Amino acid sequence: MSFFRHIVSLLVVLTLIGCEGNSTKPSAKTLNAKSSHNNQMVDSGKIEGRVVILQDSVLPESAIVTVTLADTSVVDLPALILSQKYYNSLNNRPTIPFELTYLKNEVRQEGTLTVNATIKADGKLLYIADSDAEVINNGITKDVELLMVPAN
Repeated sequence: MSFFRHIVSLLVVLTLIGCEGNSTKPSAKTLNAKSSHNNQMVDSGKIEGRVVILQDSVLPESAIVTVTLADTSVVDLPALILSQKYYNSLNNRPTIPFELTYLKNEVRQEGTLTVNATIKADGKLLYIADSDAEVINNGITKDVELLMVPAN
């Protein structure tokens, strides 16, 4: 019986060795690139503006403002978010300045680029922007004003 066990063990080991596969790596192909990717410069832009809360109300300490730059030009698809920032420590200011940076190579020239904002606290939506502000392709990158209205 012991001899039979050794034979079966040897067959299992040989089978596993055969299943290991080819351990040789294929030769790597390199493309003739004109420049190294490490030396590429990324051109970025920025959008500046402010979020304005129209109602006199006290925001909870946990309130967070989310400002988003998105390409909303394709109707059947969700908006493509190009930049997004979160602001807390609002200290109940009626005006909150914001600055969004974006990569210029991600901006489609025929795209509709908009900035939007929301204010949430403890997972509950409190305020939304009354409308999206169209930016970049129409030349507007500064003094963007987002007027906030109650979400309910």
